[in-house]
Amino acid sequence: MSKNSSQLQPDEFVRLIMANEGRLFGLVRALLPGCEDVEDIVQEVVTLMWEKLDEFEKGTNFSAWACRIAHFKVLEYRRTKNRRSRCLNEQVVEQLVTDTGNLWYELEYRSQALDECIASLTKSDRELILLRFRSKGTLKETARQVGRSEVTVRLWIRRILKRLESCIQRRFEMGPSA
Repeated sequence: MSKNSSQLQPDEFVRLIMANEGRLFGLVRALLPGCEDVEDIVQEVVTLMWEKLDEFEKGTNFSAWACRIAHFKVLEYRRTKNRRSRCLNEQVVEQLVTDTGNLWYELEYRSQALDECIASLTKSDRELILLRFRSKGTLKETARQVGRSEVTVRLWIRRILKRLESCIQRRFEMGPSA
């Protein structure tokens, strides 16, 4: 694997695998319901991804790439084990992979939009939102920490959330190029 800056480094790969491992398990389980070899198949997917890492271009959709490799591993498994009677037909598998990839892309895009919209808030609004939702404390605790009443903080958070929702929706409607 070359050290080209457009390619993932091993530590980046491990971080992305850890972030997407649950998705891979879910996809393989969905494509092979009742299959006892899901863990082995996912391990083969990760191994193949490592072997093909130089083919992945950093900045593109890692989840979609992982999903596509898992799809091919599932097809390979189905062919070698000849379990067509217990598996979904290939058209259904293809549609599930497409739908799942689209959903992951949308979720990743919305997550990125949320991060950008949070960054665009005023410092005090951003600090309040991060305090409230990262600490996982109660509204009462948040109000105490900022020295305001619960009612004031509730209304303040509600206004911020409406602005975030509107910002995310605008970014989503404008598309990924925005």
